[in-house]
Amino acid sequence: MLTWTGIAIAQLDPQRRTNLEVGLEGSLRGDDPLSAYAFLLWNRPHFPTEDLYLRVVVAPVYLTSDLVRDRWPGMGHAVGIGVSGGLFAHDFDEFRDRDHKERESFWGHGAALSLSYYWRQLKIAGVLPVEGQLRLRPQYAVYDTGPDTSSTFRLPADSMIYSLRAGIRIGGVPPELFPKQALEVSLWHEASYRDTAGHFGLPERPQETEHFTQRSWARAGGIFTPWADHTLSLFLTGGIAEDTDALSVFRLGGALRFRSELPLILHGYNAGEVFARRFGLVNATYRLPPIPGLERVRLQLAGDYARVDYFRGHELRHSGLAGAGADVIITLSEGATLVLGYGYGFHAPRGRDTGGQEAHTLFEMKF
Repeated sequence: MLTWTGIAIAQLDPQRRTNLEVGLEGSLRGDDPLSAYAFLLWNRPHFPTEDLYLRVVVAPVYLTSDLVRDRWPGMGHAVGIGVSGGLFAHDFDEFRDRDHKERESFWGHGAALSLSYYWRQLKIAGVLPVEGQLRLRPQYAVYDTGPDTSSTFRLPADSMIYSLRAGIRIGGVPPELFPKQALEVSLWHEASYRDTAGHFGLPERPQETEHFTQRSWARAGGIFTPWADHTLSLFLTGGIAEDTDALSVFRLGGALRFRSELPLILHGYNAGEVFARRFGLVNATYRLPPIPGLERVRLQLAGDYARVDYFRGHELRHSGLAGAGADVIITLSEGATLVLGYGYGFHAPRGRDTGGQEAHTLFEMKF
């Protein structure tokens, strides 16, 4: 599946960036779907004037843009407007009963408009920014059958979806693969209204879309450099979605950081394989040079653990899910980085056994 990225609707970014990001991930056991993204992030603070910030994310089949007016209606405030649209933003891959269900998976496309307000009046210790955000996002979703969707499968109804998000973030993580330092604490709540709800699915297994869904999540953690050329990362993420449906539930799994705006990484599991109504997730990584003095090659070790309360009808055998990963990071040039990685999911269901294996590759070019 070609996925889109949610970078452009994240925090106000004060750094000038032109980054090309490419990611590809696939299972080494079975014929589970590929997950991939490719996009160019173009971020320009103070462009074209001092108080304007422009962000554009261009993917092969999707475009997202945001224009933010800082210091309006006064100091410490900002407002923004965004436009996005294209293909595959609302794709749905069904996983159930330990398998990927190609006959019940489908494509989804759409377009959206966003109106945002930012509160930016506080810095902790004069360094760590505190940002409040309120965002209204009306969008229109259109669904279509994929190459393997069953001819008897009923698609969800095309619909307007109105989302309102409120949250606060202290600090933040730069939109790049391997930041050397970062600190973030954030709390969010989002309520969505789907104008046209109803049933979708196979005749023998109908599912429902809800008019009104809600979900809340929080994230805390940081990236630190305890000594030269060694980097430690630790993040804790938790979420709850009591009022939800299969199209709006939290989806965990995969190793691609930019697969979605809220990447819930579990190495060794397929992207979006885990349907969670409630979850707690710990992600830890340690990056180091495998050979002292070898500057162009680094090794990253990763460990993940999630505690999951599953969405109805998508339960797995274990409520505790563990994963581990290893990446070889190759610096090709000053701005280009290539990553070759492997992940193992200790409790990922694969046929009658458990133990998922995936391989992934990432590429980043900073211009």
